[in-house]
Amino acid sequence: MWAIVPIKTFERAKQRLANVLNEEERRSLMLAMARDVLTCLSKAKNLDGILIVSRAAEADVLASAFSTERFAESPHTNLAGALTQATDYLIKHFDAQGVFIVPADVPGITTEQVDELIAANTSVTLLPDAENVGTNGMICSPPKIVPFIFDGKSFKPHADAAFARNITPRIIPGSCFALDIDTPSDLQTLLANQPRSQTASYLNRSGIVDRLTTRQNQPEKQS
Repeated sequence: MWAIVPIKTFERAKQRLANVLNEEERRSLMLAMARDVLTCLSKAKNLDGILIVSRAAEADVLASAFSTERFAESPHTNLAGALTQATDYLIKHFDAQGVFIVPADVPGITTEQVDELIAANTSVTLLPDAENVGTNGMICSPPKIVPFIFDGKSFKPHADAAFARNITPRIIPGSCFALDIDTPSDLQTLLANQPRSQTASYLNRSGIVDRLTTRQNQPEKQS
């Protein structure tokens, strides 16, 4: 079982946070979240390896720091295409029997739940986001048992794809994968739930926490 961690870009990352964080802060946030994810995965007993999928220069630094493999997808391919290419690479070069797709923006995940999810998987496991709209994690064994979609609203399409192949996916709502970081409120939730994470440390060290607190405490404008 291999974990695949796609990191599309560090520049222009997390645009929905642009009204709170500048571009360099968003880049640093993305790095901190990726470090949390890779730290968690590197301790998992049920993973045989980790593959970072990215063309970004920072991916080489992360791969070296965490002793992972790195794969550069074809230019201009979308996320689903990059994941398919990465899966083919793992099958060809490492004889991967399963893949665990783990986004780099779920810094609240735990090694214990990663190992539990892998141990309990029989074919397809889906980990939806908090709204049950997107897919924040996906286990496939064999690796290409269902196609990858990942278009921002992929949870139901992934489930439908499994059912279309007579596979009943194991669906785990409310897991530690449910929180992906897109908005200021997501950052507040992470700070409350994972105060010792590298992401929380960065938010505190950079002064972003004070900015978020000030923003949260501002009274709403009267219309």
